[in-house]
Amino acid sequence: MASERPRDRKPYVFFDLGETIVNLRDTIGVIASFIGTSYPSIAMRATDCAKSWFVGLGSSVPRDPGAKFETQYEVGKKVLMRVLRANGVPGDESDAGRLLRTAWDRWQEQARLCEGVTKEWLRGVGLLSAGVGAVTDGDELDVRRLLQRMALSRYFVTTSEAVKAYKPNPAVYRAALASLGAAPRNSLFVSDSALDLEGAHAVGMASVWFHRRPPDNAGRLPPGALQVTQPTELNRVLVRFAESGRFEI
Repeated sequence: MASERPRDRKPYVFFDLGETIVNLRDTIGVIASFIGTSYPSIAMRATDCAKSWFVGLGSSVPRDPGAKFETQYEVGKKVLMRVLRANGVPGDESDAGRLLRTAWDRWQEQARLCEGVTKEWLRGVGLLSAGVGAVTDGDELDVRRLLQRMALSRYFVTTSEAVKAYKPNPAVYRAALASLGAAPRNSLFVSDSALDLEGAHAVGMASVWFHRRPPDNAGRLPPGALQVTQPTELNRVLVRFAESGRFEI
């Protein structure tokens, strides 16, 4: 007796937002411009200051589940204050906060998708999926406004502020799954960050490392993680899941 063909099914897809879908590195140039204008004495070092802020923000958000939660804005202004002081600029958090807010708003006006990512491709992913969501370390109002400006507000998004936790805390991924009524075994998390993939793996989701130019740290990926370098490679993963019920290249 011939075996029955597996019933067609569609997976749920969750994207990391920053540096997977939305280009965050553009914030460096915008913040550098505002630092140089606001503090002419360090204008020559403005880009280095902005880079230090960018790296410092990512490493300073409270990822430990036992740590007190702070919004990304609260963390960001503290990091910026430290960077400015380290470069001889006196000031307090309120000064840093005003600069950061102005720069962040300006960046949102010109935010763009990551290299290779298009709205047409995202629509295609939607057609191959039972649901598409985003999971991001960001503040609720800022993220909603960004998605609206980029015409991406149709996608369900789970923010760190809404859950009061940052990736890779499992609570973030569970909240995202609940937002779409998705089961972990039928869900895929896509990110350029190996750390973020660890959190998805911990709750039973499949994971895809989406990196256009993979660095030499693939060994840090969770067991079974798939690796893609082009958006269209993800489409093939989704098609194969619909055919076989397995996430595979």
